Amino acid sequence: MRNFLILLFIIGLSKYSFTQPKYDTLYNKTIITLTKTGLPPATIISKIKTSITSFDVSTNALIDLSNNGVNGEVINEMIKISDNANTSATIEINSNNPNEMHKTGIYYYNPKNVTNPLKKINATVVSGSKTGGFSYGGFGGVGSTSTLSGLHSRFQIDTSNPEFYFYFNTDEKTNGENWFFATATSPNEFVCVWLYAKNDHRFFKTGGGSNYSYSVGIPEKDKVQYEIKEIKEGIYKVTFNTSLKKGEYCFIYAGQAPSIYSNDKLFDFSISVE
Repeated sequence: MRNFLILLFIIGLSKYSFTQPKYDTLYNKTIITLTKTGLPPATIISKIKTSITSFDVSTNALIDLSNNGVNGEVINEMIKISDNANTSATIEINSNNPNEMHKTGIYYYNPKNVTNPLKKINATVVSGSKTGGFSYGGFGGVGSTSTLSGLHSRFQIDTSNPEFYFYFNTDEKTNGENWFFATATSPNEFVCVWLYAKNDHRFFKTGGGSNYSYSVGIPEKDKVQYEIKEIKEGIYKVTFNTSLKKGEYCFIYAGQAPSIYSNDKLFDFSISVE
């Protein structure tokens, strides 16, 4: 009986070992061996894409690969895989360092958060705009506003002296979210705006005046001044001249003209402490 149980155990262990996925680690010498066996370049490239790799792509190593008959497309794939691995490692190392380049955007820096001190502020879409009488205050006045849904921003900050970092990564392909970063080059091209909160929404003024005189743009009294320090090319630190009072704010690209005809984007945040 005892021998029978041991046999079952051995069979089960063998079955388990055969069902486990096996991952090869490919080295330069592995690629040379595969090439000399006559495998087509496309097959070797497929193997590279589905394996763990540890390639040496230094100049001397590339010369050695070529001298051993490794196809040029295979070498290109080896270089690409190595570059991607190095880029990922660099991003991981620099992810908590605000003074190193990150993906394009605006980030809040919280040094008290040791695990994730940098948090990106995602863009928010203006939910609506309107122009009408009395909205600017005073009899006979007219004004226009842009509205954001919700009484408070989802991005809550628990300090009245926040630090922000703006990253303008020229090596990154511009996507729909960051279209304005394609032309902007510094925080000088943005404004920080105080948001009015009422009922279930927030809004900011985009123009106003009387029946005889009307000006377009965010009023100066609603803009919040900030200091800009260039850390290095494409990286800027933004701090405020005075402590921010509790309330709602946003950064807006100055080249953006809010209107009822466009889905304007901005970066909103709340100061949750006095």
